[in-house]
Order: sequence, then C-alpha cells, then structure tokens
Amino acid sequence: KLFMGGFFYRFTEDNYVEEDIEALAEVMLRLFSILELVDAGYSSAKFKTFLFGESVKIVDKNVPIAEIIDDFNKHINTSWSKESLKDELLDCDSNILVYLNEYLFAKEKSVEFSLTDKCDIEHIMPNSGHNLIEIRKDAGIASEDEFKEIVNKLGNKILLEYKINRSIGNEWFRTKVSTNLESKTGYVDSVYPIAKALVEKYKDVDKPYWKKEDINTATEKAADRIIAFIFN
Repeated sequence: KLFMGGFFYRFTEDNYVEEDIEALAEVMLRLFSILELVDAGYSSAKFKTFLFGESVKIVDKNVPIAEIIDDFNKHINTSWSKESLKDELLDCDSNILVYLNEYLFAKEKSVEFSLTDKCDIEHIMPNSGHNLIEIRKDAGIASEDEFKEIVNKLGNKILLEYKINRSIGNEWFRTKVSTNLESKTGYVDSVYPIAKALVEKYKDVDKPYWKKEDINTATEKAADRIIAFIFN
C-alpha cells in the first residue's frame, strides 16, 4: 500500500492508467510473495532497501513503468532461484499464498476472480472433526504424523465463502463436491474457481475421494503456478 500510494502521485482522477496500476501491483505482489517463503524479513536489503530505492522511480511520472518492472525482474532473478523457492512452496503452509494461488488459477483458466465480503480458507481434506480417522484412511495416509505433514499444504487449501464453509464443516469430500440442498450448501454454490473446478472434475464420479496423491499433485501444480508468476 505504501509503494502503490506513491505511484498514484503520477495520476489525476481523470488520467489514471489502469493497466499501469495493475502492472505495478502485480510486480510488487511477486516480490512480496517471496517474503512469505524466505527467512529474511522485510527490513532486509532484498526487500526494504530495494523497495525504497525503487520508490524514487515509482513516484516519478517521467520514469516508464517498463523500466521499474525491469528493475524488479532483474532483482528477483539475481536474488533467488526457482529451485529453492519451489522447495519452500512444496512445504509451505501460508494461508496468504492460498489467495495468490486462487488468483493465478483464475487467470490461467481465464475466469473471473473477485473476493467475496466474507471469505474462508477451506481445507479440502478436513484438518479436524469426528470423521477424521476414516477420512485419513480413505486418503491413504498411514499415520497421524503423515497427516499433519500433508493437511496444511497449498494443494489442500482453497478459498470458499464463509457461509458455505460453515455449512459443510468437516464433511467428507464427496459431500463437499456434490451437496446443493436448501439446508446445506457445498462447493457447487461457490463463485471461487478452484472449488468450481473440483465440482466439474468429480460431478460424474459415483464416490469421489480426495487422497494423499491428489493433495501432492495439487501442491505441485500450485508451486509451479506461483514460481512461473514470481519469475515472470
């Protein structure tokens, strides 16, 4: 917000360029996504020092937006490697990156993405509840330790409306992807793209399961998606 606020000094109410604003917002989002994955804090040279150095260009309407983006591209590509960040993503449990993954998935599928007023992080495989032992067995997870390692991975989390998430609670996966009753709602009523994609994928499956392999595959795809975004 601080740096985007500075960027708005370039414009008046009548001459703002939406494409430029989106371009700068995305390039900053790429850098701040890395902040979620590394041990270095915001005050380190790779973040705060770099950003304040760029802030001089950000407020100067004579500096082309392409030049600023090029600075970010060079900084990201020389400061981090795709391999190390992907390793972090495969083990990442950050809820913030769930929002990013959902946004990127929507762009990938060319579908609309907007946040609802009340939005939850939904665990596709529940991380608690009375059916947990049976759900874990169905998923091919051998132990509680293995379950704890996998349940909070990016591939097991999606965005879901607060009302829907509270309605389905810790239900079985087959209930989540198929329920559409007046008294209880499910993924089928969601506007979020990954929930809708899961409904479409499993709509003709008699007894759908969400297994360990599904979580690992979804996590791998999310990691690749975010890496491609970060490194442009």
